[in-house]
Amino acid sequence: MGRKRIGIVSAIDEGNDSALRYLILHLNTLQSGFEFEFLSPDPTDLLILMLTRGEPLDREVVRAECEAFRQGMRRRFSTLSGVFQTKEEEPPDRLVVLTKATLADNFYSLRHNGVSIIALGNWQRWMAPPSILEFVLTLTVREAVAAVSPRLRGSVHLGTKGCVGDVTPVLSDVRQKVMSSYLCGYCRSALEEDGVSNLIPDVEVMLSKSWLGTADDSSSPAGVVSALGHDLFIVKGLEPTAWEHVRSTLRQDGTQQLLTLFQTTLAAVLIAGLIVALGLK
Repeated sequence: MGRKRIGIVSAIDEGNDSALRYLILHLNTLQSGFEFEFLSPDPTDLLILMLTRGEPLDREVVRAECEAFRQGMRRRFSTLSGVFQTKEEEPPDRLVVLTKATLADNFYSLRHNGVSIIALGNWQRWMAPPSILEFVLTLTVREAVAAVSPRLRGSVHLGTKGCVGDVTPVLSDVRQKVMSSYLCGYCRSALEEDGVSNLIPDVEVMLSKSWLGTADDSSSPAGVVSALGHDLFIVKGLEPTAWEHVRSTLRQDGTQQLLTLFQTTLAAVLIAGLIVALGLK
């Protein structure tokens, strides 16, 4: 059996999402059970227009548009595949839509007919750490798990264990499963019963976050996204604030800047001393 393909559709119309895209696609290099790919939606699609409208949305109204969206994405994929004459002609059968929309009932996700909606509109800066990008990573992996395991679709277990299957009805509760994310005994058993126990190591490695590395290591994912302007250990939201930008710059170039400041200060002191000395003479 080949990789389970997961199509990611970004309906986040806020700033530069290159760091977000890089981290999600980097998941492909960590394991061989899942394959994540970004797909471009039709900007006139009713669901996309709804999710970018900037107002609280009725869950059932959103759900009602999911099937039409899925069919529209399949037609779009087929059309573009024909235009570019690609060898891979079939689209992913699972779509995950990332959006800054807010559901009126304050839940942050829904699934319907092969479409998952991750609604991040209720995310607040006080919820960090972890950063919103780490939220998205964990929630994306959660949808990948739901795609392969019927037993792990819908609400799984009520207790908060730090497991990817925690119910966490409101977005603020997700912090625990993002920071401590693992597969609990129940979820591992469910994957085994669904005949996909081979995917357990893949899920665990994606959830571990140890693969992120540090911002100081330019070859690590954290280092790469830092170069893209998003220091995971400083920037909380999708875009850095002015202060976060200053802190990130100091972290990246702090030594050089301190040296420059020292040299400038020393030169100023020497010049001032010279002026005083000449004046005294």
